[in-house]
Amino acid sequence: MQEKQLHMIVVQELPDEVSVEEFKWVEEEGKSCCNQDPSSMIGIMFVTLEKISQSDLKHSDIFLLENYAAFQNSLYDMANVVPPLAKFYHQASEFYEQSCSRHISVVIYYHFERLFQFARRIEDLMLTNAPEEIPFQVGMSKADLRKVIKSSLSGVDKHITLMHKKLVKNMTSEELMPTLWDKCKKEFLDKYDSFAQLAAKVYPSESIPSVTEMRDILASM
Repeated sequence: MQEKQLHMIVVQELPDEVSVEEFKWVEEEGKSCCNQDPSSMIGIMFVTLEKISQSDLKHSDIFLLENYAAFQNSLYDMANVVPPLAKFYHQASEFYEQSCSRHISVVIYYHFERLFQFARRIEDLMLTNAPEEIPFQVGMSKADLRKVIKSSLSGVDKHITLMHKKLVKNMTSEELMPTLWDKCKKEFLDKYDSFAQLAAKVYPSESIPSVTEMRDILASM
């Protein structure tokens, strides 16, 4: 059977905040990898990535998604040669998706927090109130809705451009950017669709940009 050598994959530089103790821990774990079978080695690599990511929480999800993507690419071919590695390919894929999801959520809420907080407030109130009663709750009037729409969606193309810039800021893997942006657009549209449906139930006489309009704006960018 053809043998393939495994290498530690770290596509981002280590955060500046990594302490001497953490570096020594990583170094010791790396040395132990040399005496382990491939499955044990990859398991240790995954643990090491998670530990390193905790040294810089601000950029941890970018660090993780880029590294797990690199693991995916390497393990895809290896798993065909060494079947036991297939489970690590699936784990890397799962961890990659989780990291993407967390990063995307942070970016979306950074630029559209007020809009989606308003939607969450509607959802909470609908648990104990009829839709027609919600506009009479504090901070939930039609005027409040209009203020949220104006602040969040006036010049929305500019907000979306800034959202894209923040999404890919500090990324080193350009090949991942288009896929990540597609995921972000889908997640944003899903959230906006939920908001639009809630608004239609509670404020049927109010006009807000449609999901189709928002989709067209995203498609043009």
